[in-house]
Amino acid sequence: MRRTFTDFTIEVDMKRPDFLRSRGNGQRNLLLGRAVAELAADLHHLDSIQREVFVDGAWRPHIRSDWASSGADYSDSSQLLIEGQQVMQDWEHPLMRKLAENACLHKGDILEVGFGMGISAGYVQDCGVRSHTIIEINKGVAERFEDWRAQRPGADIRLAFGGWQDVIDDLGQFDGILYDTYPTDEDEFVKTLGPKVVTLAATFFPAAAAHLRPGGIFSYYTNEIDSLSRAHQRLLLEHFSSFTVELVRDLRPPADCTYWWADRMAAVTAYK
Repeated sequence: MRRTFTDFTIEVDMKRPDFLRSRGNGQRNLLLGRAVAELAADLHHLDSIQREVFVDGAWRPHIRSDWASSGADYSDSSQLLIEGQQVMQDWEHPLMRKLAENACLHKGDILEVGFGMGISAGYVQDCGVRSHTIIEINKGVAERFEDWRAQRPGADIRLAFGGWQDVIDDLGQFDGILYDTYPTDEDEFVKTLGPKVVTLAATFFPAAAAHLRPGGIFSYYTNEIDSLSRAHQRLLLEHFSSFTVELVRDLRPPADCTYWWADRMAAVTAYK
């Protein structure tokens, strides 16, 4: 199948005669046509928004293998750096507020993966939750967490120190989970941000589903601009009963932000 559009041509070269096998060519061509049309629509949309809303961005330095013990640099109050990597910046406040509000809908027991600058953690506390458990792997960030917790006497706030893969099975069940973390070494960076991965949070989907109570909520963001790909949706529905997507608009990452390059993100809420 070959389809020519205004700005490009898409050609599908079938390598197997039984690929998308059907009783007739009509059904096969319909399925192929839909897939090609969706790809074309995505490309046209990405072209239009990159001219309207993308910021410059920059090249990211490599991550070494000792992320857990690397120093957390909070010297610039507007951002957190680890190993020279921009991990979080204060322009994320609107996004973190939305994720926290979604995760805390039931105001029960909340698990947050990743502390960072404590932005989302502060919004979780504002929601008046019953308990708040935070997983954090970096020692410097964990020290920052202790200072943050000391300012909230009487609140049930706990730290689970380590990688989420290592500690989550000891933490029980939750009413809401907020996921905002970052690859901890170069191998994980490649695996989680490679072309075959639908979203950074995808590796956490099974754990989130396993540690949510019935009706529980999983909240995360995705770098897809205004929708979720078919592959992303299929993966979500393998682990959750339903989901909603909201755009958080008017974000203002600076031009030298190395981990995001547009003025909007999609906040995803998945329901067990």
